[in-house]
Amino acid sequence: MADARSFVAALSRAGKTFEEIKSTTDASFGTQSLSRAQIYRIIKLVKEGKDVKNMKGKVQPKRVRTKSFVNAVAAAVNEDGRITIAELSSAFQVSMDTIHKTLHDDLGLSKKSARWVPKLLSDAQKKERVRVSQAFVADVCRHSMAFLDTIVTMDETMVSLHTPERKNQSKRWVQRGKPVKARVHASRTKVMVLAFFDAKGLIYTNIVPKGVPVNADYIVTTLGKFMKTFKKKRPQLAESEWRFHWDNAPVHMAAKVQNWLAANAVQVLQHPPYSPDLAPADFFIFPLVKEHLAGTTIAANGVKKAWEGVTSSIPKSAFANAFQRWFEMSQKCIEIGGDYVEKS
Repeated sequence: MADARSFVAALSRAGKTFEEIKSTTDASFGTQSLSRAQIYRIIKLVKEGKDVKNMKGKVQPKRVRTKSFVNAVAAAVNEDGRITIAELSSAFQVSMDTIHKTLHDDLGLSKKSARWVPKLLSDAQKKERVRVSQAFVADVCRHSMAFLDTIVTMDETMVSLHTPERKNQSKRWVQRGKPVKARVHASRTKVMVLAFFDAKGLIYTNIVPKGVPVNADYIVTTLGKFMKTFKKKRPQLAESEWRFHWDNAPVHMAAKVQNWLAANAVQVLQHPPYSPDLAPADFFIFPLVKEHLAGTTIAANGVKKAWEGVTSSIPKSAFANAFQRWFEMSQKCIEIGGDYVEKS
């Protein structure tokens, strides 16, 4: 600790006050800093003109991160999970470096922002997500990855006729300063879009006319239109064993819809409740299309053209990768006990 003694002596000769010396030494040496008594002793020797190197006795470093200290910090963090390192440093009168090491090294803590999830899942809902994911993964493993090519998935989403461009879209090269723009809100006028697609691309898009309710009758009619397009675009798949996937929206579970599916011998894959992270439409095509449409204004009769203009530019490999991700995210869901899978 000769270096610490010399450091304190130099500060004392420079005319620094005790508090200045103490705070500077703590910040520089952390847990190897000196106690208040040791610093007072060195200041006294400097004032007497004596050499601090000739101090009798071994100067021991002050042990700050004792068990009681670590427990006290843990208690403070448990009481207020948002407390800052600076606030803890001030409260315990130690350096921020000491607090940082206590939090990370002794307590194994790190500060992270909360992650938004669609719903706080119950244990029963997590178990159901695991069960359905296990069944899906088992099907893929039993038939090989080619099983994914036999699935057609469908979902609905609302599209605003005008969505403001995103912040990263407004970036411009400027010489100095920052460009500014007025805040613009998304249009309240929205159109519902029903999209059917598989691992090779979009199969059928249905734009719901304004004022038309999307009820069981409308879904059945749309499914009939889809089947006609499906047989034209995917004739081999339509004639072979294929599976249909969508979520558990009430309109999908309506008796009339279920009867139509049974009458047409459509095999429906199970989907766990409250699981947009396990639906390719929600984690792939919908956010991708809406990102491309941000900053544009669409005429009420131009939604289909705008939608298909974006989807037609998406390479087939992206659709195939989305279905691969679906499988991988189902595996991850099983591994983490049914919790939501973070976006990759």
